[in-house]
Amino acid sequence: MLDQLLTSFRLSAEIYNNAQFCGQWQIDEHSNHLTCFHMVTVGQCVMTVPGFGDYQLNMGDLVIFPYELPHTMQPCEDSPELARKLNRFCPDENKDGTALLCGTLAFEHQGFNHVLNALPKVMIIEKQDAPWLPALVDQIRYEVLKENGGDNYILNRISELLFVYGFRHFMKNHTSGFLNIFMEASLQNALQAMQQHPEKHWSLESLAQLCHMSRTSFAVKFKQVSNMTVNEFFTWWRMQLAYDQLKQGSRITQVASSVGYQSESAFSRAFKKCFGVSPSQIN
Repeated sequence: MLDQLLTSFRLSAEIYNNAQFCGQWQIDEHSNHLTCFHMVTVGQCVMTVPGFGDYQLNMGDLVIFPYELPHTMQPCEDSPELARKLNRFCPDENKDGTALLCGTLAFEHQGFNHVLNALPKVMIIEKQDAPWLPALVDQIRYEVLKENGGDNYILNRISELLFVYGFRHFMKNHTSGFLNIFMEASLQNALQAMQQHPEKHWSLESLAQLCHMSRTSFAVKFKQVSNMTVNEFFTWWRMQLAYDQLKQGSRITQVASSVGYQSESAFSRAFKKCFGVSPSQIN
């Protein structure tokens, strides 16, 4: 189900900084509330996030802000670079300084906000702690250390992988809140049923039977894990599928039927409650 969710949300990345700094440099937040990431590609630096702390970032470390917060990045305190004036140039590992690759991440599907809200406000993944990260770091450094800083199209595509891997890393190691439902083994049969047949009117009893639980035990477990009732989650899931189909140009009546609504008006009410707009406003 999570793979289908990520696919329908259609992630795109855009690099806004790919440069190396030496001297008395400081980088502040790019645009508050946007999803963004930073990666150190040469050297190291310190990132300060008010209310969260100071973090030393080494080459290959990845930072993801689900919603960008005020923060600063600057040289480590003992860096000899502080004695010199600011200089900015294309990444070059043979020169002093810190190179940073920074980009924004956008999602075509509005429903992804629900997922972003369940993530920690600051996600820091150290290169040494993620087996998947060194290979991506090597690809990024290969590109950024080219003359003129590499090809942004390629870097944008690799950056999309950074988020997907980073998200999966979080899911595997730090699940919390709403996202727990995708990792709870005892509920997977029910989730698969809702994923594969959203048009069916699944009863609490039938879903509980798939998970070899009583109706009450299943309902309690589902609520404890996801902080949503089964009906709330199934409606949310149906609306995510509907949004994706509408973005692809499907007719409202067809979409309503595909996610289990015989009445277009009932579907429209559920859709507007979820997204704040009517299905006809999605294009």
